[in-house]
Amino acid sequence: MKIHTMGIVLVACLLAQAASAADMTYRAATRTTHVIRTMPVVPERAIARLADQGLGYSVLHEPLGVPQRGYRVHVTCTITETFRQTYCPTPAYVATCPNAVIACR
Repeated sequence: MKIHTMGIVLVACLLAQAASAADMTYRAATRTTHVIRTMPVVPERAIARLADQGLGYSVLHEPLGVPQRGYRVHVTCTITETFRQTYCPTPAYVATCPNAVIACR
């Protein structure tokens, strides 16, 4: 049971890192040397969780300091390597794999 719980915590940590990395962009500033900085496009908080059905994960992106018009949601399925993204009016959604389907509630 202890190993099972440690495995779940490890997967959650890795998914959170992947969710954060999915929203980075590259900006180059050229001076005497070539510098590449990785910065978030819009400051936001990413909340990752496992898909409700199938093998994969979904991420809810909540913008910070901006009036809420919608929440960006994306799901990535691991076996079929499919990806889908949409906007939901509320943070409640269901993400299923293997077809990468997102249903807003």
